Formats: sequence, structure tokens, C-alpha cells
Amino acid sequence: MNVIKSVTTESLSTGISRIYAVVLVGGSANSSVVLNDSVSGTGTDKIALKVLANDSKTFVVDGKDAVTFDTGVYSTLSGSGASVYVYYK
Repeated sequence: MNVIKSVTTESLSTGISRIYAVVLVGGSANSSVVLNDSVSGTGTDKIALKVLANDSKTFVVDGKDAVTFDTGVYSTLSGSGASVYVYYK
């Protein structure tokens, strides 16, 4: 299992990835993250989380039911001071 931490909107990986968990940590403002199946943010939205300021939310799937991204994983993160952790193989 690998983990990527991101604090900005960016491409997290290219090619096929299987996402097993996502943790969104809100900063000083309400925060959100959308994980999109692309390398540029133009593909299909697959996972979206929202959280209040200074709180966190965890999305976990069973190992055999991981969310598959075929092209890549693009993260659109909003909220001052927010961070996202993406657990994948």
C-alpha cells in the first residue's frame, strides 16, 4: 500500500491506480476534494469528500472493492490549509 499527501490541486498519479482509502483534513476553512480519473481534471469524478474547518473525514473501501482509476488520479482540493491523503496500489 502506498500513500500520497497533497496540499494543492494536482495530478497525483498516471496510469492505473486502485484507491483503497482517502482522508481529507480540513484547514482553517471548510474543505473539499474531488478525485478525478484523469491527469488534467477533465475525466470522470470518482470520489468526492467535504469536511468542515478543522475536522477530517475518511473514506475507506474493502480491498476487493477498491475504486479503480484507469488514466490517472487528479485531485482538486479546496479550502485554506486543507490536505488529502490517498492510499492506493
